[in-house]
Amino acid sequence: MLLLKGISKQFSGQTILDNVSLPLSKHITALVGKNGSGKSTLMKIISGAEYCDSGEITFKKNAVIEYLPQQAVYHFKGTVFEEVAAGLDSSRLESLHSEQAAIIEKIDSSKEPDEKLLIRLNEIIEEIHRLEVKAKQKNSVENILLNLGFERSEWEKPASTMSGGWQMRIALARVLVKEPDIIMLDEPTNYLDIVTIDFLAGWLKRFDGQVLLVSHDRDFLNDVAEETWEIFNGEITIYKGNYDFYLKEREAKIALLEKQREKQLVEIRDLQDYYDKNHTNAAHAALAQSKLKMLEKLKSELIVLPQKAPTMTFRLPEPKRGGEIVAELSGITHKFGDLEVISNYKRIVRRGERIALVGRNGFGKSTLLNIIGQELQPTAGICKIGAGIDICYFRQHEISKLPADMTVQGFVESIAPFEMMTKIKNILSCFLFFEDDWDKKIAVLSGGEKVRLAFIKFIMIPGNLLLLDEPTTHLDIDSKEILLSTLKSIPATIIFVSHDSHFINSLATSIVYFRKRGDIFNFEGSYSEYLDMYGHETISEETATEKPKTAAPKTEEVKGKIDFAQQKEIRNRMNKLKKEIETLQDKIDSLEKEKQEICDKISTSFDPVLASRLGKIEDELLELMEKWEEKSIELEKNSENQPVP
Repeated sequence: MLLLKGISKQFSGQTILDNVSLPLSKHITALVGKNGSGKSTLMKIISGAEYCDSGEITFKKNAVIEYLPQQAVYHFKGTVFEEVAAGLDSSRLESLHSEQAAIIEKIDSSKEPDEKLLIRLNEIIEEIHRLEVKAKQKNSVENILLNLGFERSEWEKPASTMSGGWQMRIALARVLVKEPDIIMLDEPTNYLDIVTIDFLAGWLKRFDGQVLLVSHDRDFLNDVAEETWEIFNGEITIYKGNYDFYLKEREAKIALLEKQREKQLVEIRDLQDYYDKNHTNAAHAALAQSKLKMLEKLKSELIVLPQKAPTMTFRLPEPKRGGEIVAELSGITHKFGDLEVISNYKRIVRRGERIALVGRNGFGKSTLLNIIGQELQPTAGICKIGAGIDICYFRQHEISKLPADMTVQGFVESIAPFEMMTKIKNILSCFLFFEDDWDKKIAVLSGGEKVRLAFIKFIMIPGNLLLLDEPTTHLDIDSKEILLSTLKSIPATIIFVSHDSHFINSLATSIVYFRKRGDIFNFEGSYSEYLDMYGHETISEETATEKPKTAAPKTEEVKGKIDFAQQKEIRNRMNKLKKEIETLQDKIDSLEKEKQEICDKISTSFDPVLASRLGKIEDELLELMEKWEEKSIELEKNSENQPVP
């Protein structure tokens, strides 16, 4: 349980958070808002990495919180495996056992019972039990490492020698292994491939704690989020659903706010007219001053609407029309030393296709894109580009080629064709560069802003074969939608690498899936259709640990050893367990209902009494769920020993 009470924060006189009070009540909550709205700041305040100007944060007693920032410098000293295994910290449990022993010793030596010590002892016993239950359900280090894309050969490498993206995965793996009470993730999918994102989504949905996350992956948010918090103008608005639900509800809310704002503006005009006409008239001066005060108050309360991105009112330059056969790949094989990443790959690319290269990192997607782009000669095979084909290649390192000392507007003017010169400001606005941004030096732009600027250059004189290697990296959801709609409007053949499933599903007409090194599968259909037929390969606990399989005893042999009296005892025990489980489930359902009602009330009007009750409900639910789990496990064990009638 996490409760924010009156949290306020300012930077350089700008209000980032304004008296925010609300509970983190759902299993997984998405935090959304424009860049700079305060999402990361809120997470840092909750984690203790940054202080708020006023307000307080209340946690459940002994709660463990883990925060994974979007960008961090890691000072790893051990191997990959050692750094992840560090998440299996047992010091907390050892500390509780030591405190338990000390309290028991005090109680035994005391002549009269100490109520405070007894209360604390009970709390410790409950916490020890909870931690031991969690420890039994821990994900193994091996399972997490493999599903996050670490090959066994990499486990003993020094973690400090891994690239920044892989170091972020190590930090994420440590959090998953630790399984704290609350996890806060700021852009966790930035350096993950599409298979790993799918694994993380499944893991979070199975996780029994709470999650607060920021992500620019729309499908990921829709898959995992149960509630969405939007930060806008220093305030947080709660939407009771995932990202698509939030968009729909927000649109309806903005439409209502627009009507209310129009009424405010009409009233402001009327008050202003009255004041202008009458403030010099002695007979009406007093009333005019009263109207002026009303006018000033109304202006201070004028509803602020989110800024809308302009839509394109012009056509982008079109590429020349090329031949029907864009590229023909025959027997393409490529090796890096002894490592073969592509083996005998064949494909004919036809005009107008939009092909997504999908799969885990390191399986050869960028290598194949480089071969098609004529920037890499394959070890074997031929890649023949068709007649009249002009290749235009977009890669992440394109942003390093931007002139740092030029302004945003100056750069676009320097690359734009003559016929586009009158449309430059509209182009900049369409790519979320508003008037305040036009005179900024490129050197001070964020990574996402530089990607958008590089893409403007990319589309100014497009080829008829567009190659894009992870174009959505560092882009927020709005920027991705702009990129998507722009690519859809260009009559060109497109081959791209992306790990954003929404982007792939919205653009691709066919999929090239890299199942493993050397195993590339051409699929004629959408990405969602591929998943429906084949899905992703995930690594199970048994596969991860590679434990030798032992033969299970035959059911008949086990049953034969149970006599009639034992069978009767087992049946009676099972019936009792079923009743106990039903009773526990009824209590859990009742508390969940009460919890939801309180959360709904607190989200609109903070009440400390209700907040206190909410904390008690969380504790009761935790205890009931543990009992429910114990009884269910016991029932399952008894069922295994119960002969079939």
